[in-house]
Formats: sequence, C-alpha cells, structure tokens
Amino acid sequence: MNRRSVALGVAVLAVVLLVCGGTVGLPLVMFGLAQAEAAACEVPSLPGSSPIPGAGAWGGAETTNAATIVAVGRQRQVPPRGYVIALATAMQESTLRNLANANVPESLTLPHEGVGRDHDSVGLFQQRPGWGSVRERMTPTYAAGKFYEVLLRVDGWERMRLTDAAQAVQRSGYPEEYQKWEDDAEQLAARVLGLPNIGDIGGGAPSAPCGTDDLGPVPVGPGGWVQPIRATIVSPFGQRGGRLHAGVDMSKADVRGDAIRAASTGVVEQVKCDWYTTCDRDGNTSQRGCGWYVDIRHPGGIVTRYCHMIQRPEVSIGQRVTAGTVIGFVGNSGGSSGPHLHFEVHLNVPPGPYHANGGNAVDPEPWMRARGVPLGIRS
Repeated sequence: MNRRSVALGVAVLAVVLLVCGGTVGLPLVMFGLAQAEAAACEVPSLPGSSPIPGAGAWGGAETTNAATIVAVGRQRQVPPRGYVIALATAMQESTLRNLANANVPESLTLPHEGVGRDHDSVGLFQQRPGWGSVRERMTPTYAAGKFYEVLLRVDGWERMRLTDAAQAVQRSGYPEEYQKWEDDAEQLAARVLGLPNIGDIGGGAPSAPCGTDDLGPVPVGPGGWVQPIRATIVSPFGQRGGRLHAGVDMSKADVRGDAIRAASTGVVEQVKCDWYTTCDRDGNTSQRGCGWYVDIRHPGGIVTRYCHMIQRPEVSIGQRVTAGTVIGFVGNSGGSSGPHLHFEVHLNVPPGPYHANGGNAVDPEPWMRARGVPLGIRS
C-alpha cells in the first residue's frame, strides 16, 4: 500500500469517527436535528478545506463527500450495495459537490462547493423542498441520511439495477443516467473503505452477497442436470402469435436478481447482448431478442440458452462450467414483459456458435423432466 492510500484511509477513518462516533450517535439517530448534526459532526464543506486527499478522478472535496455518504450508510447499518447506489446518485446529481442554487438565495449563504440552477434543488443529491429545509438539504450527513431512509423503503432495492434503485428514490426525468456511474461508484466506495473491491463485502451489482461462490452448490439430478432456477413456468414452449417461442419462461415473485445456474456441465459458447436491444436496463415487449444471454454447449451436440439477464453474465466464452455453476442473474433485458428466465434446449446442434435456432429447439419441460429435474409447475 502506498503513502497516498494510507493517507486516504486515515482521513476516511477520521470522517467515519466524526459521523459515526459515540459522541454524535444520538443526534444522528434522532430526526429533525440537522443543526445539532452539523455542529457536532459535519466535515468541512468549503472549497479547498477537505481533509481527505483526492481518490482517482475525484478531488479532495468530492472524496470527502463520498466518505461522508459511506460513513452515514455504515452508521445506519445500510448494506454496502446502498453505499454504491448513493454515491452513483450523487455523482449524477452534483458530481459529488455540495451545490447551492442561484434560484435559492439562502443556499448561497451556506457552505457550498458550486452553484447550480436546477429548479429549487440543492445539495449532494439535488433534493427539493419536500426533503427538508435548505440548511438541512445542504448538510451532507442529513442529505445522505434522507436518501438512505427512502432507499430502504423501496421493496427489493438490493436486487435492482443501480439506476432502477436510484430512480425509485430520486424520480428523475432522466432515469437511466445513474447507471453510467456504477463502476466509478464501486471503485470510490472501495477506496474510501480501504478495500481492493467493494464486492468483497457484498457491495457489487445484484448477485450473491459475497460473490457467486457464496451461493454454494445445488443438488444435481442422476443424469447430471440441474434446474437453472427454481421458479414457475409462466409461458410454455410453442407457437405464440405465429412465431415459435423456442423455450420456457420461468418466474416467481421477487425473482429479479436470482442466480441462474448452468443446467449441466459444458463449455460457454456465447455471451452476448443482442445488437437490436438495449442491455443493462429493463426491456419491454416492443423490443426483440434475449438481451444479455448465455449459450452453453454440452456433450452430444446439446446447447442450452439462458436469456434476459440483469447485467453482463458472470462467465466468458470458452469457460468450462459444471452443473449448477452460477452464470448470471435474472433480469428483464431485451424483449421482455418482466423479470424472468427464458430457458431453451437445443439438440443435434452443429459445432460452432450461432447454430442453436428454432429448427433444433425442443420443449425444455418434458426434456428436463426425463432427466430427473422437472422445471416447475406451469401457471
């Protein structure tokens, strides 16, 4: 670890102690005490006065604000994924600066790191009057606390795409803009916590709490096959609107983010986002295709396909996987009406990618049942 990293870590610890220490615990836990909060534990907010050196592309003021956001999350016992969502939101809303607003005269009299003009929004999260007074919204610990307070009321937020979780809190006119900050937010959260990777404590994108290995093994049938997910068949194999629905759709309540497993041992043949869809976001029925998907080739010319993943799959082309390996997570990308796994089985597929098609697709339901691993109950 270099001297810069040590300095950053020590400074962040100081902010964590300021925000989360026992002497300020009561004001932080109680609501409506922004002034006591600011007096007791607020870190400096004037340009050039930040106690934390810059991290990566972010300057000292921005990194100080990031450390405050993370520290408030820790004090409130928010899961680490929440730190990343909060940081990405503040990156989009204010580039991690505590902004005053030219339309809000009071804000110009308070410590700030820049001036915006977006309606009557102020602070790190560009919160409007319904979030609190001007002074409260420009108090970084208060603003972060209010963000977390609303985030934690969003059902299933930990399993959402980052932009969907952020949008559920912010109600922005540009809901997809938060997603582009995910990598930056993950890296900065790790830096301020002194970790090599935020995924080490479960702060990464929807997945297993501590990585895919944490999901553990699953029982494999006598033929070497396993259910790709445990869910109900909501749409069967067969003709649909004059076109072949070449697999089965599997879903259940709160399925978004569930692990998808390789149905049998094989080699990953395709990892792709369909060119005519937009991945890393929810699709809809006006789009076409699988969104993020994986093809696995198994012995005997068998190929299985797994569609509509929430994000880039966890495997790569050429990788050998065993039955039950987590290859991705359930999402709603591509031509999809809601979060589910579209699962296909293809037989007698010639060697090479792109040969699994409607002509060699078979109904996965009876095929998997014959191998001792029925897929579920049709709704």
